[in-house]
Amino acid sequence: MPALITLTTDFGAKDAFAASMKGVILKINPQTQIIDISNEITPQDIWEAAFTLRSAYSHFPKGTVHLAVVDPGVGSGRRPIIVVTESFYFVGPDNGLFSLIYQDAERIRVHHITSTHYFLPNPGPTFHGRDVFAPVAGWLAKGIPSGNFGEEITDYTKLNIPVPKTAGNSIEGHIVHIDRFGNLITNITFKDVQPFMAEGPDPGVATVAVAGKEIKGLKKFYAEATPGELGAIFNSSGALEIFMYRQNARTALPAKRGEVVRLTMTR
Repeated sequence: MPALITLTTDFGAKDAFAASMKGVILKINPQTQIIDISNEITPQDIWEAAFTLRSAYSHFPKGTVHLAVVDPGVGSGRRPIIVVTESFYFVGPDNGLFSLIYQDAERIRVHHITSTHYFLPNPGPTFHGRDVFAPVAGWLAKGIPSGNFGEEITDYTKLNIPVPKTAGNSIEGHIVHIDRFGNLITNITFKDVQPFMAEGPDPGVATVAVAGKEIKGLKKFYAEATPGELGAIFNSSGALEIFMYRQNARTALPAKRGEVVRLTMTR
């Protein structure tokens, strides 16, 4: 089976950035298969990259190398790293981009990449995606052991990840992502809410409060709402999502990432 590398960046499609990285990888191993997770991360938005990567990485085969470059600190003292979990490898900058991977993984090793002979010759200060991370991912996917790239570290950077809080029959979380359809994704999960649900055929009624609006009840699918109606649903990833059927919830609500969302269960 050919080596598999995914790519998550804020480089977009207009410029040659992402293509250059792919070219470097293919020079190292022409049999590599490269899959874009997304090159449309909002420029320099580390959290969005972390969320997007977390949404996709586990759906790939074991042994996949996930190359992620959203790197506002390129050229500075921030470290290039390799993260090794039970099933995957991650290559990118030590700026918190892999925080949700650290949260998910049962066991991890993190290596500071210091073996410069795996880099392109004379790496420049502005494009480590091409000069550092792409060749390292290429060699890693070709079978070079992760320990060959540098020593293991334990002081890697983690983002401050918001955690839902419970009080009585309510749980308070935040909007953590807004997708291209305008759906507002929260950090409240079905697992978080289950303890508030009564057993039996009547688990209770959920009320979701966000940005001054209240949404009564949860939908089972989008089309259960009427066009233009705000709805709440647990999406296919198990996260509470606020949507507007056939319209854009983001434009209907003055809500942004970080906005408080409260779900209350009543009988």
